[in-house]
Amino acid sequence: MFRFLMTNKFYEVSARQWFTLDSVEIIQDDEKFAKFNVSDISAPAEYSFHCQLVGTSNLYPARLVPANNEAKNWDIFISRLQIQGFNIENNQFSYASDCTGFFTPGIWMGLVTSVILLWILTYGIHMIMQLTTNSRFDDPKGPALSVPQTE
Repeated sequence: MFRFLMTNKFYEVSARQWFTLDSVEIIQDDEKFAKFNVSDISAPAEYSFHCQLVGTSNLYPARLVPANNEAKNWDIFISRLQIQGFNIENNQFSYASDCTGFFTPGIWMGLVTSVILLWILTYGIHMIMQLTTNSRFDDPKGPALSVPQTE
């Protein structure tokens, strides 16, 4: 059996209630067997929380950190976790606050590359705009044009 321990707290900055999943306990034979502290699982109380991958690996966006010696023996992987502890209506989840950020590494790479290429284009256009033509040209029928070498 799994036990999810959550808190509901009011934050003045956002002026709303937020729930936080504090820990997950695995219970076997009516005694606490393994306890995991949870990082980065929170959402406004009127929403649910959804994450594609939750587990003990460092690669997952939401992580379960072993809190006792028994928990260190477990390797947990939860796929498509959706949880809501408060303000449940009609036995359905509310709108989900997702654990993945909007800016993935691919989006960051694209944005940085675009900014660099835009800067190169701007610099090139600026340099082309600074080009000037000679103010005088050599007339082949007239005397040779002399350009002094000193200023």
